Amino acid sequence: MLRGISINDRYRLQIAGGYSGREHRSTLENPEPWLRELLTGGATAAGVPVNDTTALSISAVYACCRVLSDSIASLPIGLYRSLPGGGSEPADRRPEDHLVSAAPSERYTSYSFRSTSQLHLGLRGNCYSRVYRDGRGTARELRILLPGQVHPFFHKEKLYYQITPTDGGSQEILFPHDIVHIAALSQDGVNGISPIQALRDTIGMGIANRNNQSKTIARGRVDGILKHPEKQTSEQVLSVRENFANAIRSGGFPLLENGLDYQSISLTPADAEFINTAKLTRQDIAGAYRVPLHMIGDLERATFSNIEHQSLDFVKFSLMPWIKAWEQELNRKLLSPEIRQQHFFRFNVEGLLRGDIRARMEAYTKGIQWGLYTPDEIREMENRNPIPGGLGKTFMRPMNMAPLTEANTPNTPSGKSKSDTNPQPSNDG
Repeated sequence: MLRGISINDRYRLQIAGGYSGREHRSTLENPEPWLRELLTGGATAAGVPVNDTTALSISAVYACCRVLSDSIASLPIGLYRSLPGGGSEPADRRPEDHLVSAAPSERYTSYSFRSTSQLHLGLRGNCYSRVYRDGRGTARELRILLPGQVHPFFHKEKLYYQITPTDGGSQEILFPHDIVHIAALSQDGVNGISPIQALRDTIGMGIANRNNQSKTIARGRVDGILKHPEKQTSEQVLSVRENFANAIRSGGFPLLENGLDYQSISLTPADAEFINTAKLTRQDIAGAYRVPLHMIGDLERATFSNIEHQSLDFVKFSLMPWIKAWEQELNRKLLSPEIRQQHFFRFNVEGLLRGDIRARMEAYTKGIQWGLYTPDEIREMENRNPIPGGLGKTFMRPMNMAPLTEANTPNTPSGKSKSDTNPQPSNDG
């Protein structure tokens, strides 16, 4: 329901949403993605259609989308409250925290909600969720909307969202306040660019190569030649070739008779080109999604050291932009301006940034030594209980360190102790 909008304005909004939701202005010389798909069925330069379903059939696309979706969904997220003296603490008693971290809806868990939403981002460049609120305006439920159901549009310089149900129900027009909308790379700041459309020719080439290879295997192709010591007629050649191919297709062993000999042929230029094209397609897709190759099963150039650094780079340069987009949109749509002054949503990525056990212990030692962490804070990072009696809440600092304003004790500037510079009188007189 559109609150505060007259019936006439509501009718005009519905008309505007129906025709300008996607800004349906396209030409045949420079067609928009929706018009290209309508005219060609989504076909690419390689001659194959590319859409969400066909794109996911490419292993690199599926792996990249799954890596990003699983990573975002598995990260802990919660609502925090800023403290007057600095720092923050969990605000886990507020309903917004439970809504995002545990149960966005009775339909799905927090994991499946975030995983599905991130998959929509990986395929369509946009994810939408409808916000249902109680009588006081507090968000109580988040319900995922398919990207094809939602069309953002502007009317009188204001943003609205047109919702078209897939079950044939009536259309609705909602305010931005009622839609959680996370967008990928965008040209207008509202509509995200679909990675599938941006990579359509690259993905199409991968699909075409895979289809060609599948047809070759189905034909029972074997890279080799058959040699016979005597000259054969055309009928004999066809018979030998067909018998050999039938045996290969059925999974059996061909029988070579009358001096017939098989000689294998090494990798053909066409096969080598197929392999190179497959590698380039996989690398291009992984690069576009900013997912390291080793995370999608390509270990050709992987070593122990570079995998560890690439994993850290994945968190900092691949996940962090998505995390910031999630956090800012959840803050903006689920928290009122008053609550937002002291509350915010935050993902916890510290677990992903930790190295191996040796590196962690060295970092923890320096952190405690220089007063960055207390022992209890370190134990919490390692999922251990605090030290009993509050003994682990004390900050430490080196004994030989002190502020510049304090006296240099126990040593004087000359390096001598006070007992050396001020000797006690002797009892010998």
